[in-house]
Amino acid sequence: MRYLRQRVGNDADASDLAQEAFLRLTRVKHADLIEQPAAYLFRIAANLANEFHLRERTRPRTVDLDTLAKFGGDGDGDQFQREMEARSGVKALESVLENLPPLYRAVLLLRKRDGYSHAEIAEKLDVSPHTVHRYLTRALARCRAEWPG
Repeated sequence: MRYLRQRVGNDADASDLAQEAFLRLTRVKHADLIEQPAAYLFRIAANLANEFHLRERTRPRTVDLDTLAKFGGDGDGDQFQREMEARSGVKALESVLENLPPLYRAVLLLRKRDGYSHAEIAEKLDVSPHTVHRYLTRALARCRAEWPG
């Protein structure tokens, strides 16, 4: 426990890792072949601690916005809140766009994101300008219908 506590920095995670190390030791099929069980157990623990640190580095962090607002003051907390709302909106938009048929999505992005005219889009996609208008109208209608909130 002391070894793991030093490696991971807190008792709760060290306890979980120690339990997992002992479980892995008991699952060894040919335990009689292990010449130094204590050293083997420490190797298991070291590997678990390394895996723990790798997971911690790649794990997304979560933040309670109410708690953050208490510490962030008026300016920074509001800015952070606006940033999080903007990111949420981007994710919602990506989700709605993924549900569109490929041609609708292409027409919508070429028009709204890239600023192409109906004629330019028609030329790029090898369809008529009327078809571009129809696809754009349908894409926008589906976006409005599927938009959360």
